[in-house]
Amino acid sequence: MEKVLTVSIAAYNVEKYISQSLDSLLIPEVIDKIEIFVIDDGGNDDTLSIAEKYAEKYPDTIIPVHKENGGYGSTVTWSVEHANGKYFKLLDGDDWFTTKNLPMLIRRMENSDADAFVTNTAQVVEKEGSHDMYDFIRPLDGKKMFINEAENNPVVAMWAYAFKTAIVKENFRPLPLHMLYTDQLFVMYSLSGVKTIEYFGEVIYNWRIGRNEQSNNVNSIHKHYQEIIDVSDMINTFFAKFKTIGNARNQKYMLKRAAAYYSNSIVMLLKLEKNNDNKKLIIDWEKKTKETFPDIYEASFAAKKLSLLRKSNYLAYKVI
Repeated sequence: MEKVLTVSIAAYNVEKYISQSLDSLLIPEVIDKIEIFVIDDGGNDDTLSIAEKYAEKYPDTIIPVHKENGGYGSTVTWSVEHANGKYFKLLDGDDWFTTKNLPMLIRRMENSDADAFVTNTAQVVEKEGSHDMYDFIRPLDGKKMFINEAENNPVVAMWAYAFKTAIVKENFRPLPLHMLYTDQLFVMYSLSGVKTIEYFGEVIYNWRIGRNEQSNNVNSIHKHYQEIIDVSDMINTFFAKFKTIGNARNQKYMLKRAAAYYSNSIVMLLKLEKNNDNKKLIIDWEKKTKETFPDIYEASFAAKKLSLLRKSNYLAYKVI
């Protein structure tokens, strides 16, 4: 049976969570239509052996892969190269899909010619419950629009996207090794080839937050803050080049996506210790962005915290 959806699971030392991730996908009525890559990126726990046990039961669906550690981007690159599904979606190994809603999404995908799907997402704080992140998606359920029409809606992040695999492959370039936050690059590369977007109003992706090991945790930000900056600069550089050769139809939507990541990056850097060195880091990056990518700088004013920071001439740094 032809695969409708390829799911790429980045699974580095997630033995505590990988069963929940896989169980959320194993639905009898659609299991033959899903291809699941579990990419153990050089981990040292039992993630791979757990995935291999699942593969014994579901050999036509689950493909465990053990590879030398290369970082998150290397798992995506491997999956893009080997994907066979009509659509392609990322899933982190500590997150999961909403099982009851997945069959409906698969049926939509089977009958759709949209280049991308945007699905609803729930943010789950461990031990605290969850809430929907993208309430605006519900009223758009079932609607398909050109990307230049979708630009009027808020942009979303990796968790909400599924892209046609053919478009991903055509526009993909290998992601940087040993670097966090590269899922943002994957989204921008894929968006550059998208003409149409279809919306699915129910929650599919459940994004777990609150783990110390996560890239958005303050400890990780302290350790990897330069990667936050580097990925944003890569996105902005890609967009600047795309403007000169890409389709004008995609530009406003992609501009909003680039600006959203840039502004979110500044907010992440605000989690660093409030001292003059870190304040200077932000101000210097802001100056560089304003000079090099003025359209992204201006578009990022839409972020309230960043706008307040600028309007106060960064005097509000310690209170934001």
